[in-house]
Amino acid sequence: MPSAASRQEFAGLVNEARCRQHLSIRAVARIAEVPATTAQGWLNGKHFPTPALRGNYLKLLEHLGLTHAVPPDLWDDSWDGLVPLKSGTSPYLGLRAYRAGDRDLFFGRSGPTSRLATAVRDLGEGAGAGMVALVGASGSGKSSLLAAGLLGRELDGGLLAGWSGTSVEVIRLLAEPEPALGGEQGRRLVVIDQVEDALALPPEPRGRFLDAVAALATRAVVVLGVRSEAFASAASEPVLDEAMASPILLPAMTTEELAEVIVRPAEVLDVAVEDDLVRVLLEELAPTPGDRIAPGALPLLSNALLLIWAVSNGRRLTLADYHAAGGIASAVERLAEQVYLSLEPAQKAAAERMFLRLVRVTGDVPVRETLPLAEVDANTRVAMDAFVAARMLTTVDQEVRISHQALLVHWRRLGAWLAEHRDDLVVMERLRGAAGLWEASGRRDAALIPVKDLELFTDWLGRASRKQLLTDAEREFVAAADAHFAALADTARAEREQRRRWMIAAAVLGSLAAVLAVVVGILLLLAQTP
Repeated sequence: MPSAASRQEFAGLVNEARCRQHLSIRAVARIAEVPATTAQGWLNGKHFPTPALRGNYLKLLEHLGLTHAVPPDLWDDSWDGLVPLKSGTSPYLGLRAYRAGDRDLFFGRSGPTSRLATAVRDLGEGAGAGMVALVGASGSGKSSLLAAGLLGRELDGGLLAGWSGTSVEVIRLLAEPEPALGGEQGRRLVVIDQVEDALALPPEPRGRFLDAVAALATRAVVVLGVRSEAFASAASEPVLDEAMASPILLPAMTTEELAEVIVRPAEVLDVAVEDDLVRVLLEELAPTPGDRIAPGALPLLSNALLLIWAVSNGRRLTLADYHAAGGIASAVERLAEQVYLSLEPAQKAAAERMFLRLVRVTGDVPVRETLPLAEVDANTRVAMDAFVAARMLTTVDQEVRISHQALLVHWRRLGAWLAEHRDDLVVMERLRGAAGLWEASGRRDAALIPVKDLELFTDWLGRASRKQLLTDAEREFVAAADAHFAALADTARAEREQRRRWMIAAAVLGSLAAVLAVVVGILLLLAQTP
């Protein structure tokens, strides 16, 4: 854990560099693409970025020219969450990612770890150097596999025994593009995790990072950890062609693998796990036999296991311990509240709006919905990143979603929001369906409905706060419907006005014709009079 002194000292350096460049706090916020309150917290050392905001912090440091000055212990990879007050060594790490030193407690990923180690070994024995990519969703355990699985277990008596290995952070590679490497050519391993942070940088530092990776890949086998939603961005870089052409994909866990995660770490520390506890945990996370586990559920389970161990006698974990700890339900509730209460007022309001957009109602049942990342504004992004860092939200394929249905069921605050906004959710579901049909039709006018003329939508759309709950596509649907039916109404009015004018003209002409007929008649009579 980084010392407060080193973190505060670096915050002072960042603030001094900001002052030298005459940048206001708002200017810093624009550079880092975060709210001003978040930037101010970074500058005064009140807080440092969560893992989800490291890419934004890197942009700021690059702009200020401080990537070389970052202390080695700046990042704090732990989550200040629920740490039970219990003596002894826990078999479970909660929400903290595994490190190389945790290899003896790392289980459930032997297959992907072996495939990755084999790819590294074959590349080393063949070309002697090169690149391999591990691609996985947020919350899938990618960072833990790279650290405890690859750098830990495989280098320590595994397929890569005798190799030298090191992990290099993105920010460190920007500051030191040619790090010193031990070992001999063909048996050197370098792991670079969270490559998505570098791919989000401006062109110049992004280019320097890619050049440094390319250079490293001539001296060692470089393994890149890439979050799945950044796959397209990584695959578009020619430098990464070798790695992205045939990446190692990290699938969701099977129930058998999840059982290993529950039982095997406890066995290492001579702690027994009751069979009924394993059964209940698996049923809660994978109700249907053969189900794979959603990526976001894995850290929630790990956190729940830490709580269960905390209330146990330290020698045996039982179903009674599960109930005493509240199970996954209690872990979800307590952690969600802790994340929410850590936010600032504007971010709390943004979090409420975000969660209402992440849920839809089918009948009377709330279910998870995805939200495109492109539709997440700055305040919402901070709230989203906090829940992503706590693994309660998961980002996959440029979308964010609730990690597990347990959050809908067990977080009472979210339940209260859904109850308060039940009518809103009904309207949003109807609008979402109508907007989806419009999109599916290729946005044809024929698929539009007169939303402003329907009682269900009229009052609801008249309140600006409700419109904030809609996605961009839904707002575009409403705008298109307004414009289309307003144009039809204008056309109808113009046609009515045209008809009215024709009727007036016809009446006038009829009257004139009648008058003319009378005049002609009179003239004819006068002409016949002697």
